[in-house]
Amino acid sequence: MAATLSIILPIFMLLGLGWLLRLRRFPGEEFWRLLDPLVYFILFPALLVRNFANVDVSQLDVLPAAGAAVAAVLIAAALLLLVRRHLSVDGPAFTSLVQSTIRFNSYMGFAIAAGLYQDAGVTVFSVVVAFVTPLANLISVVALGRYGEGHNHGRENKRQLLFALISNPLILAVVLGVFLSLSGIGLPWVLDPFLDILGRAALPLGLLAAGAGLDLKALRKSGRAVAVACLGRLILMPLLVLAMIWVFKVEGLGRMAVLIYAIMPVPPGSYILARQLGGDATLLATIIAATTLIAVATVPIWIFILS
Repeated sequence: MAATLSIILPIFMLLGLGWLLRLRRFPGEEFWRLLDPLVYFILFPALLVRNFANVDVSQLDVLPAAGAAVAAVLIAAALLLLVRRHLSVDGPAFTSLVQSTIRFNSYMGFAIAAGLYQDAGVTVFSVVVAFVTPLANLISVVALGRYGEGHNHGRENKRQLLFALISNPLILAVVLGVFLSLSGIGLPWVLDPFLDILGRAALPLGLLAAGAGLDLKALRKSGRAVAVACLGRLILMPLLVLAMIWVFKVEGLGRMAVLIYAIMPVPPGSYILARQLGGDATLLATIIAATTLIAVATVPIWIFILS
C-alpha cells in the first residue's frame, strides 16, 4: 500500500498545485487558458506516437481490454436511461449524470498508468482511451442533444463538436503510432528523442491543467444528484468494469488499464461540453470537484485491492 501511495499521492499533489496556482492567478490567466490545448494537441500526442512507434503493436493483446471498456460504457449509459425517471432530476441534470458516469480524467489515468507500469502501461492504457473516448463523448453529445436545455437549437454547433470529437488528437496519435509500428517505418533517429522530450512534459503539465480546471467553490451546491454521481463514477463503474473483465477474460496489463479507466474521477472538460450544449454546468462543476476530492481516497484503495 505504501508503494502505491508513493506513486499516486504525487499525482494528486500536482492536481492540487494546479488548482492553487490558478487560484493565486500565477503566472496569469492567459497561461492557464493556453496550457490545456498545448497538452491536448501537442504534448500527449507526442507521448502516444513515440510509445506506439517503438513497440511491436502486433504483439499487443488489447482487444479484450478495449471490448470490456466499451461494453461497460454502453451498459452504464443504458442503465442510466432505464432509471432516469427514478432519479428525480430534470433533463439538463440528467445529462450531467451521464457525463459523470462514462467520462473520465485521462490525464490522471495516463499518470497512474505510467507510474505503476511505465511505458508499457501508458501504451495499453492509451488503447483503452482510444476506444472509450469517442464513444463516451458521442453518447454525451447525444444525451445533451436529447435532454439538454434548448436541445432543439444549435445544430451547427453540435455538428462542429461532433467533428472535433471524431478528430480527437489522442486517437489520431494512436493511429499514427500504430501505423509507424506495423509498417516497420518507426521513428527517424532525430524524431525519437524530440518526441521523448515533448512526451515527458505531457504528464506533469496535463495534471497541472486538470487541477487548474477544478472549481472547489462549487462544492457548496452539493446535493443528492452529486452523491448519485460520485457513487456511480467511483463505486458502481469499477464494479461494472470488473464484471466486464470477467466476461471478456481480460488479463495482465490490459486488466489494469481498464480498471484505471473505471476508477478515475470526472474530467474538467465535461463542464465545457455541458455549458456549450445546454447541460447543467453548475451541477457538473460540483460533481467534478467532488469526485476528484473523493478519488484521493478511493483510487489508492481500488488499486491496492485489485493489483
